[in-house]
Amino acid sequence: MFKRVVFSAFLLGICAAGQADAQGLGRDTQTSTSCQIGAIKKGVSGKQCDVPIPPSCKVATNTTTKTHWSDIEKSGGIVCRFDQKLTDWKSRITGVCGKCAGRQCTAKFTVYFDCPQPGGSPKAP
Repeated sequence: MFKRVVFSAFLLGICAAGQADAQGLGRDTQTSTSCQIGAIKKGVSGKQCDVPIPPSCKVATNTTTKTHWSDIEKSGGIVCRFDQKLTDWKSRITGVCGKCAGRQCTAKFTVYFDCPQPGGSPKAP
């Protein structure tokens, strides 16, 4: 019983931390999209996916690093990045991965966007 309570508290802490990051911008017009590459077999490379860009939205800027606000989650011993040649951050955002070193690898590319409010201009941050 004690282990369940501790594990539940741990999960709540993770969820709260994720929500705090998303709310930290103070923007009501924030959204994100992602693409995933799954079941990459050991030794396979060259996998890619395109992150959808919502209509009328632009990629948000991370105010701390002054870079595009994005994230790459990966597992299984693989190196992934946003392809500089295929990505212009306005009309196309492409994530690519190198060779999978593990038995099986996965990757998820997430990009955060600022979008205008319906019927008006975006709120100031």
